[in-house]
Amino acid sequence: MIAPCSIAELAAALDRPADALYRHIAKLERAGVVVSAGMRHTGRRSEQVYDLVADDLRAAFKDASQRTANKAYNDTVQSIVKIVSRTSRDASRAGQLAGSSDERVLIGKIEHAWLTHEEFQAVRAMMMGIKEFMDSRKGRREGRLYCAAFFALPVTRKRGATARTERKAASAKRTKQATRTGRQERAVRSTRKSRDDA
Repeated sequence: MIAPCSIAELAAALDRPADALYRHIAKLERAGVVVSAGMRHTGRRSEQVYDLVADDLRAAFKDASQRTANKAYNDTVQSIVKIVSRTSRDASRAGQLAGSSDERVLIGKIEHAWLTHEEFQAVRAMMMGIKEFMDSRKGRREGRLYCAAFFALPVTRKRGATARTERKAASAKRTKQATRTGRQERAVRSTRKSRDDA
């Protein structure tokens, strides 16, 4: 999102202490994902700057099951969602979000549509175009820093046996709660009656 950057800049972007990131960067360096991009002088201090080895990284799962690969994909999506959530929270707290005036700085959309594989590839190409546009502006430090995140992924609808099983479980839970509530009400009435009789 902000590379090339220092550990301090990365810590600020992730809302984490810088000390906690050094070992992660070291692991990413050993894995060949991150490289040292030289030193930067800021005032009297010098700091190490890191960069990604490429702008578009894709994981290759060697000898991994489909389940393991899908978990890794989902973990990646969840990480991106957390970054967007933190970014939105921080911008909101700073009073920096405006979505309905000439000063608009926010856009958010969610859409569902039936796509063929070719149409999905067209959507992906448009998203990669946005990525390339954002990448071309990373080196300069003018304007505002923006975060753009986008996903296109298949929707799994819960139908058939799975949905029926979930409905049955929900119904059983409601029945159990109603039974428990009925017992509690009867116990309260019984206690009141005992008091009244006394």
